[in-house]
Amino acid sequence: MSQYRDSVTLEQYEECLGDKSFFYARDAKGVFFYVSPSITKVLGYSPEQFLVHYSQFLTDHPKNSLVDSNVATALSGRKVPVYTVEIHHSQGGTRWLQVQEFGVRNDRHEVVAVHGLATDITDYKRTLQQLELQTQRFQRAENMAKVGSWELNLGTQELYWSQEVFRIFELDPTQTKPSYELLLERTHPADRDKLNNAYYHSLETRKPYQVEHRLLMPDGRVKHVLEEGVSDFDTDGRALMSSGTVQDITAYHMAKQQLVEKQALLKEAETIAQIGSWEYEITSEKIILSDGCYAILGLSPGMDVVYEDFIALVHEEDRESVETEFERSLASDEEQVSIYRIVRSSGEIRYIEQRGITRYDVEHSPTRIVGTLQDVTNQYMAQQALEKQKTLLRSVINATTDLIFIKDAMGVYQGCNPAFERFTDKTEAEIIGKTDYDLFDWEVADFFRQQDYAMFDSGKARQNEEWLTYPDGKEVLVDTLKTPFYGEDGNVYGLVGVSRDITARKKAEEKLYYLAHHDDLTGLANRHLFTSLLDQAVAHSERHREKLAILFIDLDHFKQINDSLGHQIGDQVLEQVGKQLQTTGRKSDTIARLGGDEFAFLMRDLKHPEDAQVVAQKVLKALEKPFLVESHKLYIGASIGISIYPDNGETSDILLRNADAAMYRAKDNDRNTYAFYTDELTQIAFQHIQLESELRRALQENEFEVYYQPKYECESKRIVGSEALIRWQHPTRGMLLPGQFIAEAEKSDLIIELGEWVLREACIQNAKWHRMGLKSGRVAVNVSGRQITKHDLSATVQRVLQETDCKPKWLELEIIERFVMNSPEQTLQVLNEIHSSGVAFAIDDFGIEYSSLSYLKQMPLNTLKIDLSFIRDIPEDKDDMAIVEAMLALAKSFNLIAVAEGVEREEQLDFLRASGADRFQGFLLSRPMPASEFEALLQTHPTL
Repeated sequence: MSQYRDSVTLEQYEECLGDKSFFYARDAKGVFFYVSPSITKVLGYSPEQFLVHYSQFLTDHPKNSLVDSNVATALSGRKVPVYTVEIHHSQGGTRWLQVQEFGVRNDRHEVVAVHGLATDITDYKRTLQQLELQTQRFQRAENMAKVGSWELNLGTQELYWSQEVFRIFELDPTQTKPSYELLLERTHPADRDKLNNAYYHSLETRKPYQVEHRLLMPDGRVKHVLEEGVSDFDTDGRALMSSGTVQDITAYHMAKQQLVEKQALLKEAETIAQIGSWEYEITSEKIILSDGCYAILGLSPGMDVVYEDFIALVHEEDRESVETEFERSLASDEEQVSIYRIVRSSGEIRYIEQRGITRYDVEHSPTRIVGTLQDVTNQYMAQQALEKQKTLLRSVINATTDLIFIKDAMGVYQGCNPAFERFTDKTEAEIIGKTDYDLFDWEVADFFRQQDYAMFDSGKARQNEEWLTYPDGKEVLVDTLKTPFYGEDGNVYGLVGVSRDITARKKAEEKLYYLAHHDDLTGLANRHLFTSLLDQAVAHSERHREKLAILFIDLDHFKQINDSLGHQIGDQVLEQVGKQLQTTGRKSDTIARLGGDEFAFLMRDLKHPEDAQVVAQKVLKALEKPFLVESHKLYIGASIGISIYPDNGETSDILLRNADAAMYRAKDNDRNTYAFYTDELTQIAFQHIQLESELRRALQENEFEVYYQPKYECESKRIVGSEALIRWQHPTRGMLLPGQFIAEAEKSDLIIELGEWVLREACIQNAKWHRMGLKSGRVAVNVSGRQITKHDLSATVQRVLQETDCKPKWLELEIIERFVMNSPEQTLQVLNEIHSSGVAFAIDDFGIEYSSLSYLKQMPLNTLKIDLSFIRDIPEDKDDMAIVEAMLALAKSFNLIAVAEGVEREEQLDFLRASGADRFQGFLLSRPMPASEFEALLQTHPTL
């Protein structure tokens, strides 16, 4: 080391050091062996103190940890960067030293020492810290104001952004180099031209610029910024530097947008609610109005309005009160409310509710009045209408005879109407505050309260009937409806009751019930009541394992009496029958008139089926006696069908149906008798239903065919006409004659459809033969009673003749005399209408049933047909021969053509010819045949 010092004199550096630096040297082990005396000027320590106590003078600042490693670096021969050290001053406080160290080598290039220069940079460090602090403050200010600064060197195009600009643009300063292009890239595409134009226009005009534009973030968010800038120019006018700020005004923009929306919403709310705000400046008498007020007053928005303008709009009848209210407002600091009318320029009158309150200055002098106007025309008119309705309702409540009363939840009366006053014989003032126990006796009051409790418990209206007694002793039945009423809190506050006198209505209902369930002619139960009682009886019998019986009664020959003597006589007969039936049954039996001439017995608790037989016999015996009606002595019988529960059915429908079936069996057994139901009757009924169904199908499938039986002149045996007879080609039973299905068809309106089909086919065929030149004469078609009474036969005949091009003189209709006797007046009218068109009529099966020569004389007949039952036994049966001769004489006297049916032998024809018969038909010459065979016969056999 001495050699080193000899070669290098360290003190020679001393003169180069000032009072801010000192020099030092470390040996190869890093130990200080020299410190220049200038250390005393820098740190206040002597060189000796520093060499001994150096490590104690260092602070614990983190940067001081680099000292040893830097010395080691220098001793290794590597370059050591400049670094700083914090050290204590001898006078207190600390100093910052900037240290530069380097290794010293010997002749062999070995590092044998480390020299260092330490310079006091405390003042610089403090200045730098102050600068950093100011920078931080500036950055915080920028961040708080969301304002960033920028500078653009137009010569080098270098752009500087402050930290806040990076934050606004959401860019990383360490990863991003600012540029004008990056600025435009971050700008919303729709605003780039605006920003670019603003900046370059500023350069052209040498004026500052300000532009608001949007930034489009990578995630799609939009920011709003305000950018301001200014440029510096040289003496030649060249732009040197541009600088400015960027402020994030997104929050402001959103607040502004929300304010606009709120203002729009407020304006819309004012419009919807028809409300507006106003302010009156007392000194200037100027009135400031919102758009809502302008609309309410019917003024143009924005026009200047003073107090006189406003008063002029007020209805002349309301001006004085409005001005008085205005003066009251000036004298009070409380809100004033008034309603008045205004007259718009169009003449329209509106009702306005005005609210206002006076504002004062610090000296409590009124300066202005602020308030609102609301158009309450609709509400005012509605309120007026409501008041009118209330008045009307009160008038109705006071005028009605119904008792109306109001009670609270404790049963205390709160009000009533005059009718209730009359009921209690007290005034409303005397009733209010009282309970039922104060007004009525205990039993009645207790009943009323029980009804109240039941209503409250159910939570809904409750209705009941009750008898009330008025002070005068009059008793009435009332229908009382009690309804709970609720407060705004949802709790029950009480009830409203209405009691209506239904005494008369109840009697009327009972009468109506009686009329609805009883026959008005006989006073007996009707079908509805009988069926209901039967249902109950069946249920009772099922529970108690008992029997019951149904007697279904149908009067015999009643229709003939009704039709021949009139409905008035018939009704009297039914009335007497009803009385007679009531004498035959047991007290427990129910007797009913089911309708028409049908009656029924319900026999409960039947011990033996024979008991029903006994009653049936009593009924028949009671009806055997003649009925005296006016001057007529009338005989009438009955057919009775009996069904037993549960033997013949377990429901009321089945029992009635089976009794009805048994009744028809009794009618088939020569009437005036009774029959019990059997299973065979069900089978027969089923066969009838099946046959009717097959008949309807046969019409649709064209299974019917018309056969023709020729009619011959008795003298010459020439063909004079034919009778159309229907046949049914059944798919399984083969050819069926009319006797096998016509009776079933006549039970329903099916005979009408079937009869029209035969009529049409016969007309078509006969018209064809006549057009062919064949002398087929008249074709006779049978007509049923239903076609006459239940169908417009006259219109049907005329339509068929027209549609088939058949002349009326080619057609003859055959009717059975009993059809005429059933409804003689109606039948005569129909027959006369048809006969007037040229269609002939024949009376068929004459003499086998009830006949009336008086009606026969009135009928428009051409032909009288003698039934085959009188021809069959000629000439053996002399009685038949006598009857036929009488019929022929009758026909001659009425100038009718006589036709005999069923002629099968020559002897019969000889008798008929000798007795004066005109025509005949029968198997003697021809059976019924298809149309084709009859057509061939017409071509070969002589005709008339």
